[in-house]
Amino acid sequence: MQTLLVPVDFSPASTNAATYAANLAKVLNAKLILFHAYMLPTPVSEVPYVMVTAEEMQKENEELISKLADSLHLQFGVEVQWLVRIGIASDEIKSLIKETDIDLVVMGMKGAGGIEKIIGSTTTNVIRKIKKPVLLIPHDAMYKTISSITYSSDFSYQTSFHLFDPLFKLASTYNAAINILHIQLSHSGEHADILVGRKDIETLFKDYNSNFITLENSSVTHGIQQYLQKNTTDILVMVAHAHSFFERLFTKTHTTAMAYESHIPMLVLQDKA
Repeated sequence: MQTLLVPVDFSPASTNAATYAANLAKVLNAKLILFHAYMLPTPVSEVPYVMVTAEEMQKENEELISKLADSLHLQFGVEVQWLVRIGIASDEIKSLIKETDIDLVVMGMKGAGGIEKIIGSTTTNVIRKIKKPVLLIPHDAMYKTISSITYSSDFSYQTSFHLFDPLFKLASTYNAAINILHIQLSHSGEHADILVGRKDIETLFKDYNSNFITLENSSVTHGIQQYLQKNTTDILVMVAHAHSFFERLFTKTHTTAMAYESHIPMLVLQDKA
């Protein structure tokens, strides 16, 4: 991973994510690109309004982002570039990814905990629109050396080695253990395709310090929650397959289903055609 894209809105959550990304970039010998997108204000009729020009807003945002970039460069000694554009954040992020060789997107999550609270609309849209891996940083997550990674898998999808490149890069760089967590739904039994899927994962992960864990629960969400509560992990990894349960989590209907509180950074790998 050579280039990390960090969308910022200058909130504490996004600033914290930028700090986490800078720590990561220092270890990976990567560069950061800070990116901010903003919308021009629309006057409301019959409401007193002081017009702010596009030039003034651009200048103000550039001053804020350059100050953050300089601070991160001085503190961590990493290369930090920045860019400011007018537009909807998720759309501009998608466009920037098409224009630039980005390896990982690092975004902050807002709120006190609980996926329905901490996954904001911009983050949701970015995950659904792009095909690059996204590392979500809770607002209260402090950077620390990565020693344990948990990958939650249902073993029901065929995956390629390259899908896991970001996970393997982190594991090898930090010499971290990988716990492969499978939540088996109560009374469902293990189907043949799941057994085949596990064999595939075993083959893909054979060169890494990996450990398979199977837990039974009536809910995948609750199973993951209980595991995270009882076991220390530094990053939770999940794969967003096209039309999968996890992809559907990033809709207003399904975010409420993920009611567990997460203070752990989450790496979302994109398995989309």
